[in-house]
Amino acid sequence: MKALTPSAARICEHAVEHFAEHGYDGSSLSEIAALAGMRKASLYAHFANKDALFVCAFERALADETAYVEAGFGHEAAGREAPGHWHPLHLAERYAASANLRFVLRSAFLPPAPVRSIVTSGFEAYLERIRLGFCQALLDRHAWARGDGNKLELYGDAYLGIIDSLHVELLYAPPAVYARRAASLLKILDDSLYLAGL
Repeated sequence: MKALTPSAARICEHAVEHFAEHGYDGSSLSEIAALAGMRKASLYAHFANKDALFVCAFERALADETAYVEAGFGHEAAGREAPGHWHPLHLAERYAASANLRFVLRSAFLPPAPVRSIVTSGFEAYLERIRLGFCQALLDRHAWARGDGNKLELYGDAYLGIIDSLHVELLYAPPAVYARRAASLLKILDDSLYLAGL
């Protein structure tokens, strides 16, 4: 990710919020420029077009969310929480507070056609960081994970299924439904991990 001038960074910050709320098709470069305190013509001094701004904003939001996820696995290890719990237990709160996450998820589930490949490859890399973080947590906590790479991969992919399901709940369900679904999925995960160690 290339370094941005302060003005370009300010435009990106406002673009993230605007794209998170309105999506690609419903967004307006004029409104983004106004939010950044400039005219639309000045925005073009920093970004060639809407696609360029969208990609820059998406990459920055994705980098921020990836760093958040990686830090979360660190918190989980330090707090001795069960593997894979920290992220789902904090995901709804993060979604409410972070325009970056709302923008990333909206873009991933409804990628704009002109930048679809960039969005999908970026989101897949983000999910892979989640999978690797979970697999590392299993390696750190469970002897069976160190001895059975196939089972480790299986649980890593299953964990992504849990996270993907919860992403959908964030987008379409009320908070109480999300909380119930997260608790249920984590209970099944815990039971399964317990049985894997027998």
